[in-house]
Amino acid sequence: MRKIALGFLLLLILAVPCTMLFSEEIEMPVVQPPMVVTTLGQSPGALMFRLVCVRNQIACVQEDLLTVEKLVQLVEGENPPKTLVITTGTSLKGMGAAGIDMNFEVKRVEGLIAKAKELGMTIIGAHIEGMARRVDATDEKSISTVMPKSDLILVIEDSDSDGFFTNFSNETGIPLVKVKESLEIGPALKKLFQE
Repeated sequence: MRKIALGFLLLLILAVPCTMLFSEEIEMPVVQPPMVVTTLGQSPGALMFRLVCVRNQIACVQEDLLTVEKLVQLVEGENPPKTLVITTGTSLKGMGAAGIDMNFEVKRVEGLIAKAKELGMTIIGAHIEGMARRVDATDEKSISTVMPKSDLILVIEDSDSDGFFTNFSNETGIPLVKVKESLEIGPALKKLFQE
């Protein structure tokens, strides 16, 4: 039964039409694997991103509480990451379970962004959990901390249902990749790897 379910899931993933929108006039940054993904706000976005990468055979490490020191360690190790992905949108429950607050998260991620830029990594700001992660001041803070400093913005359609990220991309010149749903993130990344 499990094999049938897994087979059906694989068929569904392969059958889903890939609907993605890439910024047309804005030059795309170089995006390459391996990737390391973290979250600003301890929502499940980083886990979702890693699982999509696993399904699409894209090398990706998930570190929800990634520190500058750990990032340097990864970059100096075998198979060093070339791209830092930061998912936005917060979970008060997730932060509580980790024993941290929003101020800690913002400071941690600001340090990561500065170090990643220093190391020459590409930074992707992602919002892949939909409008449910755009409801309060902590969600807004996570977005406003990450997106302006990103080299690329990656969102699902539901996250941009009001055109917020599209407008932000147009105003800032930061390229936007928008996919219909999270299952399409993998093919979108693979397309970016080829550019």
